[in-house]
Amino acid sequence: MNKAFPILGMLVLATSPMAVSAQDAPPGPEALAKIAEMMTEADLNGDGRTTRAELNQHRAQMFAKLDRNTDGVIDNRDSPRIPLAKRRFQPAFERAKSIFDHNNDGRVTLDEWNRSDPDIFARLDRNEDGAVTRTELAALSTLK
Repeated sequence: MNKAFPILGMLVLATSPMAVSAQDAPPGPEALAKIAEMMTEADLNGDGRTTRAELNQHRAQMFAKLDRNTDGVIDNRDSPRIPLAKRRFQPAFERAKSIFDHNNDGRVTLDEWNRSDPDIFARLDRNEDGAVTRTELAALSTLK
């Protein structure tokens, strides 16, 4: 099973300015759970600590999975041909476009993908030790 589409939803949520905006109401329990799940997925070495480097690598891997034709752009040409997979891809792609497609050309370039990262990592790394731990993820309900 391809995990790219559910993970894209988590990644889009977690990198969305709306996810943890200081001006908005705090994210709800479901959003917080998805952010925690995404950060756990980004713990690439499984040590219970997600570093910024791991998060960046995870983001790059997600882009590579979604850029199915490896042309450096996520667009409709990356949509799977199998109807079920296409139905899962399309809403996630539309959400990604609404957040990352800065020039509104219907495509998300790697530059746009990387440029759109509000500093969720710094907000989660409460003790500023360079890693987000399970303890910090458990404290997500107090995220401000």
